[in-house]
Amino acid sequence: MTSSRWPVVRRILWPERASLFVIIGGAAGLVGDITGFFSELVSPLMLVLVSGAIAAVASLLCLQRAFLVDSANEQAVSDVVQCRVCDAMRFGLFALAAFLLLFAVGKDKSATEVIASKLGLIHEDVKQIGSDVGQLRDDVSEISDIAQSQKIVSKPKTAADYFRNAWIYSNIHRDSQRSYESLQAMYENTDVQKLDAADLFYSTGVQVAGRNAVLKEMEEIATRRNDPSLLVVAGRNAVDIAEGDRLIAKALAMAPDYPFAHWDMQRFTAIAAGTPPLPAAQKAMMEQRVAGLEKFTAIIDEHPTGRYFFLPQYQPDYGMLARQNLSSARQTVENYSRIEEKLKKLGH
Repeated sequence: MTSSRWPVVRRILWPERASLFVIIGGAAGLVGDITGFFSELVSPLMLVLVSGAIAAVASLLCLQRAFLVDSANEQAVSDVVQCRVCDAMRFGLFALAAFLLLFAVGKDKSATEVIASKLGLIHEDVKQIGSDVGQLRDDVSEISDIAQSQKIVSKPKTAADYFRNAWIYSNIHRDSQRSYESLQAMYENTDVQKLDAADLFYSTGVQVAGRNAVLKEMEEIATRRNDPSLLVVAGRNAVDIAEGDRLIAKALAMAPDYPFAHWDMQRFTAIAAGTPPLPAAQKAMMEQRVAGLEKFTAIIDEHPTGRYFFLPQYQPDYGMLARQNLSSARQTVENYSRIEEKLKKLGH
């Protein structure tokens, strides 16, 4: 290429006033890349080849005219520079340059696809982080709830506060001394009448003060506070059946409508084990059980068992158990009655 032709070629490639086709060519590269991302029919390589072909054909035609034009004739040069063939060449070249740049960024893929994929990954990462944070927040909340449920009330005011502390000391801290002291403070400052509180008082008191001392203390508190639940638990743990009967009789005199004074499943199990295996003794024991169960079911049907416990969810269905025991006890009494009739007929 002679030096006299270079200014003409330079003006063709980059005119003094940029042709609209230069801008369109660059824009076409970006649009084409986006089209390649969304369309499975158009690949980035195909777009490069198409724009390259347009640029090559137009360049041959345009440069041929550039070599033939008289460079000294400004009007002739201007006509060549602004011709449609040269515009097509510029369009193809700038589109090809845009495609090659985006193709390089995309590493043999659509740059738009690569960028969108990264953004998508970032979006997924953010979603995953959000999910993890949400799960962590739920876990922390759950841990907080558990910790809160095991937190000692520093200044207990109600019976529930004292019992809560005693339960935590006994079951979480394994500290019978402090549990027993909390229950003593509860009975000293509040009215309770809860069977699980009386039971915990006995179980912790035995470990701290001993059986005889805690049974004596329970009777004293029951008398002072008019609390039959303490007498029921003391009765089931009495040294013998006679002492248990005395404590239960005191509980019935104190609160005739307290259901567990009429029937306490643990106490009746001990009574059954201590009754002589004679038909008459067994029948009398079962008749006593039937009478107690009838009283119990009549009261418990009017007042749900939950009112007699701080933690009713940890208790069995006493109403159902009582009705099952009552049916069985009645049947047993009938069996002993038939045995008595047969013995009478035999002359015994």
